[in-house]
Amino acid sequence: MRSTRSLAAIAVLASSLAAGLVSTASASPAPTRRAVATAQAKRAAVTGDKAACAKVEAAYPSYVGKTYTVGNSPTIPGYETISKSNPNKIVGFDPSFLAAVNSCLGVKTTFSQMAFDALIPALQAGRVDLVISNLIASRARAKQVRFDLYQKDVEALIVAKGNPKSITSTADLCGNSIAVFPGTLQQGFAEAQAATCKSEGKGTVNVETYQDFNGCVQAVITGRADTTIDPVSVADAAVAQFPGKLSATKPIPQFQSNIGIAFPLASTGLAKAYLAAIAAVQNAGIEKRLLAKWNQDPNTQAVATALP
Repeated sequence: MRSTRSLAAIAVLASSLAAGLVSTASASPAPTRRAVATAQAKRAAVTGDKAACAKVEAAYPSYVGKTYTVGNSPTIPGYETISKSNPNKIVGFDPSFLAAVNSCLGVKTTFSQMAFDALIPALQAGRVDLVISNLIASRARAKQVRFDLYQKDVEALIVAKGNPKSITSTADLCGNSIAVFPGTLQQGFAEAQAATCKSEGKGTVNVETYQDFNGCVQAVITGRADTTIDPVSVADAAVAQFPGKLSATKPIPQFQSNIGIAFPLASTGLAKAYLAAIAAVQNAGIEKRLLAKWNQDPNTQAVATALP
């Protein structure tokens, strides 16, 4: 007859095997209770609080087990780029954060890559179910799509080494050129500043568009553009990569907003389900840990909020 201790060990092993913590090839000796608890803690560190996520799934059972298509433009280092080791994988804070939220909600997603300016049209046309791509949740966009906010956006200007043209604010853009992505708020921001410069008799702003972050940075390095605007963490990373060629300004107070996951305006249920999962992941401290992992400021976490 097996002892109570032996039966307990078998139960722990069976639980571990079912959870995929050990393989059948290494099933002996049985893992200790501490080993199982450690593995469970590691899973919780990625997916969020187990009890809280269970409540999210119970509140939104119609979404559990489903797979959704996500629009993404993998062109911003630290947020989303193509993996150097796997051309079919997108890496960065956004996909890592989305994976944690998906796990908490009990859903799966697949990425659909596209140009940044095609993201919202694809969402509106029903070609994707949601979008996560460092997408700033502006008031204008909130009239087109629904947002679940999760991060604050603070931006800085990338300029030539030493900032020879002394560009430190939006007003300094007058008479200079700026490189931007097409379809971004940065483009609209630059074009609005160009109109202001012209109306004040200070010349204009030459707004040049490039299809990705690297194009904008190379434009500054080669002198085709005087500056480009990006999140502070991205600007700092660019300077670290090209320390002899680039500098970054302090954050621009005129360009601060929030970033969110976007959904079609009609997808109120899915957006609410994701919002609940985002809140659970945030409360577990997962978002801040992922921000730190991807060299971003954990204090840029924004309270999970729906817009509109």
